Parts: sequence; structure tokens; C-alpha cells
Amino acid sequence: MTKITKNINIGILYGGWSDEREISLESGEAVFQTLKNAGYLVFLYDLKNNQDDLRSFVKNNSIDIVFNLIHGTGGEDGTVQSWLDNIGVNYIGSDSKSSVLSFSKLATKRKWRDSGLKTPDDILKSSIKMPDKYVLKPDKSGSSVGIKILYDQKSLDQYKALLNSGDDYFLEEYAEGFEYTAPIIGDIVFPIIKIETKREFYDYQAKYIDDDTSFTFPKFTPDMLEKIESTCLQAFHVLGCKGWGRVDFFIDYNNEISLIEVNTIPGMTSHSLVPMSAKEKGYTYLQLVELLLSS
Repeated sequence: MTKITKNINIGILYGGWSDEREISLESGEAVFQTLKNAGYLVFLYDLKNNQDDLRSFVKNNSIDIVFNLIHGTGGEDGTVQSWLDNIGVNYIGSDSKSSVLSFSKLATKRKWRDSGLKTPDDILKSSIKMPDKYVLKPDKSGSSVGIKILYDQKSLDQYKALLNSGDDYFLEEYAEGFEYTAPIIGDIVFPIIKIETKREFYDYQAKYIDDDTSFTFPKFTPDMLEKIESTCLQAFHVLGCKGWGRVDFFIDYNNEISLIEVNTIPGMTSHSLVPMSAKEKGYTYLQLVELLLSS
């Protein structure tokens, strides 16, 4: 890890141009105010889809390290990472190659299967029989935007045009059991969060609007905890991800782990899951941000 001091210039990118813009604005503002109040030299920039603007921001403010908090398209799909590589400035988190890979749910699932990791099947590209319940997903999107639970042929027919348009959408096996997420910082899995909602699944409303979504820190047996942590770390590393992120997964009634996706730039709002997990581990919000900068 690199020691981050208060005499280097830290650039925070937020906002962006995806459908997760509003959450990104909250994440960036929270990190900016925390670092500013702690006496760091920090600069906040709402980046639009323009590499030259990013280059000017880095150059004009003599930025030493960038903390990219742009969620979704542009921020997590390798675009901003490739721009930062071209500029030649250090940044936190996964590089452009691993960001491209992990942002595609289909490519991620293929990589996991090739590595012997369990993940729900892509129904249309497998030999399994059409189940009674399945999930329609966009290949490249975050915050559960565009995800639908389908139950019959009639509901599937409504989305045939999407499924026939290429690889933008796919059908996935419905994952049974309970949903969990494992924040990863460096090579450490932080406290695992169990997510429960009264909705069909942990959708955008449950994530950002509902006040009755339940987040708890379950106690696992030592063997089960080791299994979860090793699975999540492998899932993270086989994609080439580094620095920090979050691995989402289900555990079924036979204690089998089924991987769902990786988030390479998780939310950093006051109610986001990574800060929640870090708090459980004894970190203040400032200590978490300092740890991320050092990672």
C-alpha cells in the first residue's frame, strides 16, 4: 500500500453520464467533504463524456492521484480508466482491462465458469429447461437498473425484442436463497452483509429509497466464512480486479455459493454498503477513505 499524505493533490471524479449519476454525485460529495475537513488537498470534478476535459482537470490542478467515483457506464466500464492511463496519472481501483471485463455480466459469468466458480446459468445459452422463475438482466448496467423477474411465457414475450437485439440483455436462472455482499479492500474481505427486502429482489427502490430494507452481519461458522471469503477473493481476482470493490452473491439452502456480479466502484454515500461494512469492522468514514486511497 502507498502512504497518502496531506501534501499531495487528490482528484475526485463524480457525476458522469450514466443512469447512476445521482448516486455518484452523492458518493463524490461525501468523500470530498470528508477529505477536505481532514485537511487534505482535494479537488472535485463532475466529469462529462470528454477526455480532454479530464486531461485539463488533472493538469490544471496538478493532480497526483485520482479517486474515480463515477458509477456505471463511463466510470466502471473501462472508459475513464483508459483515459487516466493515457494521461499518465495514478488512480484507485481496477484498471481498464478488468473494468471492461467485470462491467459485462455475461463476460464475468463466462470467466467465473471457466475458473470453476458457480454462477446462475444464462438460460438461452445453456441446455437447461426453462424454469418457472427467471431473471431478465441488462448485460452492462448497475444499481439493478433494468432487471425484471419473469414468471411465464406471456411475461417473457413482452421482452423478446430486447433479447433478440443482441447481447444487451440476457435471461438468467433465478438464484434461490438469501442475498449477500462482500466488500473487498486490498486483499481483505470486510464484514459480509446479508440483504433482505420486502420487494421481489434488491432493486433500485430497495437500494436507495426504501427505509425497510434490512442489512445485517450474520455469524458464519469458521469453515463457511473461509469458504465465502476465498470464493469472493477468487471471483474478484480472476477478473483482474484490484484495489477495492464488492462481490454480490447468494447462498442457497444447501450452503452453496452462487456468484452474481462484481462492483468495481461501489457507492460511498452515508448509507452505502462498503461504509456500512467498514463501520462494522471499526473504521470511521475518514479511515475508510484513507484506506482506499492507500490501496
